[in-house]
Amino acid sequence: MAERRNNRLLSAKLNKYIVPGIMMSLALQLGNIVDTIFVSNLIGVEAMSAVTMSLPVETIVQLTGYCLGIGGSIAAGNMLGKRDKESASKLFSATFLVTLVVGIIFSICAFPTAAPIARLLVPGGGILQNYTRDYIRISMLGAPVIGIGLLVVNYLGVENHPELASAYLILANVINLVLDYIFLRYTPLGVTGASLSTVLGFLFAMSVFVLYIRSDKRNIQFVRLKGKDFGIIKEAIVAGVPMLVFMATNFIKALGLNTIIIHQTGEDGMAVFTVCDNVLLIVEMLTGGIIGVIPNVAGILYGEKDYMGIRVLCKKMLKYSYIVLAVIFVAIMVFTEQITILFGSGGGELGRLMVYALRIFALCVIPYLWNKFIISYYESIEETAIASFVTFLENAVVILPATYVGIYIFKQIYGTGIDGIAAGFVATEIITVIAGWIFRKIKHKNSTFYIVPDKNPGVNLDFSIKSTMEEAQIVNRRILEFCKEKGVSANKANLAAVCAEEMTVNIIQYGGRTSNWIDINLCLEDDLCRLRIRDNGVNFNPLEYSHDYEEFDIHGIELVKKISKSMDYIRAIDMNNTIISF
Repeated sequence: MAERRNNRLLSAKLNKYIVPGIMMSLALQLGNIVDTIFVSNLIGVEAMSAVTMSLPVETIVQLTGYCLGIGGSIAAGNMLGKRDKESASKLFSATFLVTLVVGIIFSICAFPTAAPIARLLVPGGGILQNYTRDYIRISMLGAPVIGIGLLVVNYLGVENHPELASAYLILANVINLVLDYIFLRYTPLGVTGASLSTVLGFLFAMSVFVLYIRSDKRNIQFVRLKGKDFGIIKEAIVAGVPMLVFMATNFIKALGLNTIIIHQTGEDGMAVFTVCDNVLLIVEMLTGGIIGVIPNVAGILYGEKDYMGIRVLCKKMLKYSYIVLAVIFVAIMVFTEQITILFGSGGGELGRLMVYALRIFALCVIPYLWNKFIISYYESIEETAIASFVTFLENAVVILPATYVGIYIFKQIYGTGIDGIAAGFVATEIITVIAGWIFRKIKHKNSTFYIVPDKNPGVNLDFSIKSTMEEAQIVNRRILEFCKEKGVSANKANLAAVCAEEMTVNIIQYGGRTSNWIDINLCLEDDLCRLRIRDNGVNFNPLEYSHDYEEFDIHGIELVKKISKSMDYIRAIDMNNTIISF
């Protein structure tokens, strides 16, 4: 008999993650966009270009927090999927301390190194170099605050607190927006004020973390570490290799693009590039928030070997991403002129060049989304080679020659190479998609796109029931029929049936109003019989309750504990996940 779960429970929880994910992505990128808009309109185009010229330093400042945060959250998600809370806590504590120390080192180096770095980024002196120096100096001073913020935000996602991550980033950017206006409008701070407002926004928003630290529902805790415990950081580094490659190549990309564009097209080309780059950030904010759900959720599902759940996750995230992307594409094509004015073009010849460049640039958004999906998905299932290849190709190998060639061709045809900057973006994303597909086919010749198996390991009975007593009555019968069909011993079959019935009845009685579906999986693998029950009811750990508690049907749970070989529990993806073995 073939049974399949309806995936409504997982889909409902994914829907819950999407809005916070988009909000988190919006808030994460909004600071740069706000700085650019305020600086361009209140100071000038040169100051706007200085923010873009500072991107290589910004990338290095954020490197540790991003890489250890994303890599650590993926690795911790896998650990939690395997019910190893102790290792997840050690990993969090170790990555937190390392990020803090690295940030302090950046702060110490801020004043003596800012001016030499600015001279390297903007040769020739002038006001653009001074603006760049002032901006990066404050960014380096605020490195501990920014690094810790980015680290903890990623861990909050895997800890069932996407709303706190969103709240932190939204608060940080609201403060940034307000301070940007005050500093740039009413003080002589200039570009320094724009950078300072970003750091202060991150600092004041850290009050949100107090809610997380005080919570007693955390899977991950701060723990005291011994010297040998820091070796666990390698887990975060391995999982974060794609992000490490991304940040390293992003540094090369930013430095290389700034050099090519400023030498080949001058300050007008730099202004056009800045607008295109900020529109790309908007695309990343909206679609990246959806795609960004994948690492947090897929890491846990992969640890549980729930490959069906991974496929449901990916299909749903891609569907929503394409809808959002279609809206973005139409908006860029229809409101091109308004977008350029927003970034301080002021019309004229520069505004006209920006309009043409943006319309060419809009063609890259679809392949760009696909590349981000590939990176996010493959790093979640520990296929870091594919994710790293796509990242390195996109940001280091293709973008620089594509931009140079694009500028050259457009110079020959139209006399100006500015539109070639946008054409370089389009060519980069298309070439990367094709090369990434070829690389995956070579590495996994006989696998599907998802690489993970088409079904979960072992022989599985996988079904869903509504949280009603009427539905609960069929659980026992389904399991007994399945076990008989597969030749499972009567003893194990009865144990599995009794445990499933007792757990589902307890969930229905005490799960609360949020409990509407229960997923039941019985897996026969070698000599092991494993029962997994997943529900969206109230937070309830059966391992922590004894017969002294009268609120729950303790007799049933105590029976399950006694007759099973082992019982594991974790609250993940805002669901109760209980695994019982026989």
